[in-house]
Amino acid sequence: MVIEKQGHVKTGALNKENLSRRDFLGWIIQFGLFTTLAGMVAPALTYLWPVTHRGPAGGLSDVCAEDDIPLWGGKKIILAGSAMLIIRTPQGFKAYSAVCTHLGCLVDWDNKRHEIVCPCHAGIFDLAGKVVAGPPPRPLPSNEVSVVNGRVMVKV
Repeated sequence: MVIEKQGHVKTGALNKENLSRRDFLGWIIQFGLFTTLAGMVAPALTYLWPVTHRGPAGGLSDVCAEDDIPLWGGKKIILAGSAMLIIRTPQGFKAYSAVCTHLGCLVDWDNKRHEIVCPCHAGIFDLAGKVVAGPPPRPLPSNEVSVVNGRVMVKV
């Protein structure tokens, strides 16, 4: 609504002449409440959003010496910006993403039960990275592993 009065044009409640102290405080309180709510909701949503990104792609990367990982042992490493889990079995080495496909927690290797376990929500993966139990929706992504001159090499 536009009103002309002595050469001045007034539009809405935000005009300096129409804005009362009560309206101004109402705007400040609303802005504060909105900011507080956004500050609480944004971290909660980022926590619940699954982590599915992976690091940059590359070639073979030297991880460790072959003897650094005992039989039925596991080792967590960071490779190309992604957490990886290297497992040694009698058939050779296996490499999987150490990031659970459910909500992005880091998984652990249970060498007694020979399975990959997510401690956050009881997700369990087998030696092939497939989901055995729990809420993870997909198997763990795997990477190629080879042993060259006694060194464990992972393709990223």
